[in-house]
Amino acid sequence: MELDGLLLDEEGTFSLSGFQEFTFLPRHQQLSERVRKRLYYGWDKDCSLDNLSSPVADIAVELLQKVAPSPIRRLQKKYVSHVSREACISPCSMMLALVYIERLRHRNPEYLQQISSSDLFLISMMVASKYLYDEGEEEEVFNDEWGAAGKVDVQTMNTLEMNFLSAMDWSLYTDPRELFEVLSWLEG
Repeated sequence: MELDGLLLDEEGTFSLSGFQEFTFLPRHQQLSERVRKRLYYGWDKDCSLDNLSSPVADIAVELLQKVAPSPIRRLQKKYVSHVSREACISPCSMMLALVYIERLRHRNPEYLQQISSSDLFLISMMVASKYLYDEGEEEEVFNDEWGAAGKVDVQTMNTLEMNFLSAMDWSLYTDPRELFEVLSWLEG
């Protein structure tokens, strides 16, 4: 099966034009390298992927302002940069959050009319980061830390999280193909 230049075999292994084959989660390093090169993180391998590049932040602002049009707490690049830096948002978290937002756009557009773009950015990034990195022992993600990064109190974070999960119908699993579709869109 081919998906925007990606070849997928029956075992879930992707063959990328010009890149090594890798299985999605176990070979996270290859995906990170592709993201580093294609989403303007520079060539320096010591450069951190623990926040969003300026072009990716611009895309986040533009997209979220469109899908969550409320004028209250309208998302600004300065806020994206601050939260990204304080919460160490990875590009993979951003891609997963974009998958979630796209699902909401199709399945629950009413939710997007009720939430501010800043709150949507903050909560979608937190939920995506928790899904990807919170294994419950060493790398757990705490709502109060995300609240501090987003300049909201922990009760607000808890409410945002419950409302987001409810709007998503608790359906967080994402097929790797969806992530690659978002990556291809971001690269384009």
